[in-house]
Amino acid sequence: MIGNPRARGCLLFTLLLFATLLAARGTARAAELPRHGVLGAALLESAGAVSIQAVVPGSAAAAAALRAGDVIRSIGAVPVERASDVVQTVRRLRPGSTVPLVIVRNGSEETISVTVGAPPSEDDPTVRTLYQTIEIAGTLRRTLLDVPKTLAARRPGVLLVGGIGCFSVDVAANPEDGYLRISRDLARAGFITMRLEKSGVGDSQGPPCHDVDFHDESAGYAVALEALRRDPRVDPAHLYLLGHSIGTLIAPRLALERPVAGVVVSEAIGRNWFEYELQNLRRQLELGGDAPDVVDETLRSKEYCMHRLLVARDSESHIEADEPACKKRNGIYPVAAPYMQQVATLNVIEPWMHIAVPVLAVYGASDYVVAREDHERIVDVVNRERPGLATLAVVEGMDHNLQVAATPAAFYANNASGAATRYQTQFSAVVLHWLCARERCSKGTAQAPSPPKHAR
Repeated sequence: MIGNPRARGCLLFTLLLFATLLAARGTARAAELPRHGVLGAALLESAGAVSIQAVVPGSAAAAAALRAGDVIRSIGAVPVERASDVVQTVRRLRPGSTVPLVIVRNGSEETISVTVGAPPSEDDPTVRTLYQTIEIAGTLRRTLLDVPKTLAARRPGVLLVGGIGCFSVDVAANPEDGYLRISRDLARAGFITMRLEKSGVGDSQGPPCHDVDFHDESAGYAVALEALRRDPRVDPAHLYLLGHSIGTLIAPRLALERPVAGVVVSEAIGRNWFEYELQNLRRQLELGGDAPDVVDETLRSKEYCMHRLLVARDSESHIEADEPACKKRNGIYPVAAPYMQQVATLNVIEPWMHIAVPVLAVYGASDYVVAREDHERIVDVVNRERPGLATLAVVEGMDHNLQVAATPAAFYANNASGAATRYQTQFSAVVLHWLCARERCSKGTAQAPSPPKHAR
């Protein structure tokens, strides 16, 4: 969700990406990547222990009679210190495998045998979701390809370039997931869309996602784009990138390295990382009601902590020993320090000065994580070089996660409470309005959805 000076601009990034791709030699693979195991329980880390917060009805956890409140001491031969110990152990098991869990229930320790379940696969009457495999750096990664049920000819393709962190895009159990919904809506309109599961997440092999840096993650998306281009159902001259959140830093760079027909970015970052983070933090502190002097002192502390970690590249233990507040200031990143250090070197706006394909920048008006001004800046920079090439669209009532939120304050409250939200369908309408003006959309779909209220 959160998306500094780069010494040699795009050339440096190009060389790094090219070198990584030469090493990776990502290819489509016929080898089958098996589905991963699933427990079916929400886990809670608290006071140094991992407990079950909720059990999904009909899941492996439910079948084993696990209960909310059970504390997990070990799974198989793995002592459990963090929720990730459970998740990673179960993920490596094949569905149908049995594993012992040592739990503490009502003060007593007991061992329960759990037969691991399989994740549900996406099922839609109008879209086929194909679970495929590509190879990146010698390891197999899961891709989800959404294809129209009826294909009379090659169709345009869209690669989704997602946000920061180690979440899964294999989320059939969550029908309101933004990536799932936009992918399906695009497929219904005749586009073939690809989602890439990150390294070590879900079915994907590879190093733990948390340890993958920004350049390697970017190179993985480049491999996925080439796999989509080679798909015999896809028209290789009509490929689009859809970048979201941190993916809006990857997508324009990828568009400079590989031929694409256009770029869509949503909830974008349009300024260098330090400036972005400080502005983002100020917005959140003010929404939280902090006093002005507290806001400014927090920003001072944040700048110090970021500089030590991202510029000086000191170890986190040394930084926190000198300034304990940095544990909180730098602890927000869902990736390892090298990833953020690479992001901090980027000249964020520079690639947009060289983009020569149409661009759509979409901003959700209820998103406090990024700013409308960043989207306006991207559009203005593109149009300054090539007038009329970029368009801005503002979706009212949409938050950073492509979900419905009436206002930024409502989005803030939803985040704080963990309340369930719904996908903002107007996002699909806006993206399709732009794409269908350039491509022939399938009959029976919205050929030209109503344009957004704010566009230029």
